[in-house]
Amino acid sequence: MSTPQLDASDISAIDAVMDAWTAANDRGDAQAMSALYAVDADLVLINGQTIEGRGGIEAMYQMAFDQLPGNRAKVGRESRRVLADDIVVDDATWEVIGHLPEGAPSSGRSTTIFQKHEGRWLIQCVRIMVPVVQTALG
Repeated sequence: MSTPQLDASDISAIDAVMDAWTAANDRGDAQAMSALYAVDADLVLINGQTIEGRGGIEAMYQMAFDQLPGNRAKVGRESRRVLADDIVVDDATWEVIGHLPEGAPSSGRSTTIFQKHEGRWLIQCVRIMVPVVQTALG
């Protein structure tokens, strides 16, 4: 079985989705951000809460922008795995630059699954994580 490959236009399109996500986040545009997600997408936040559907994702981002205006995001892709001609998994690091509630993590890791829907790459699901600091067992 051969490993699926993406052509240059698919790679550019997926990268453009993430560039558009970052730009929409940085200007606080929940509607533009949610438009990058599939209608049936889901997002699992660092607290374990699952947000389902494009509408739920838009509402969550809007609430975040209302509560914490002016924050910016930095996302750095670390790896990309092509599972099929229309499914790609990206692992990345993330950082929030700006004001966060006390004790809230400002950086971590994420896994994003992109799926091609009717010729357009969209975010199908995202899992946001923060590293756990292990303590020595005595």
